[in-house]
Amino acid sequence: MNFNKLIIFLFGCMLAIKQTYAETQDADLLYRAKCAACHRVYPPEKHAYQKFQTYITKYGRGLSDEERRRLLKYLKENAKQERESGGEDG
Repeated sequence: MNFNKLIIFLFGCMLAIKQTYAETQDADLLYRAKCAACHRVYPPEKHAYQKFQTYITKYGRGLSDEERRRLLKYLKENAKQERESGGEDG
């Protein structure tokens, strides 16, 4: 009986991971497609989220609300973690 519960739990975890991975891949493709139309694509892990947020607010006027939401979520999850000292983004 406990084994069946474990299998169901693990299957649920696999589905959640697969969906999260698919959403991340979709957001990455959206990021590359929309942003590369005007400039080179900057690796999210090399820049602070606040910088991306500022740029999307300033230059992302052609994005739908859903696209903006997906991009900001993707960038927040993948952007460089800011240092406690508040150091400058490089």
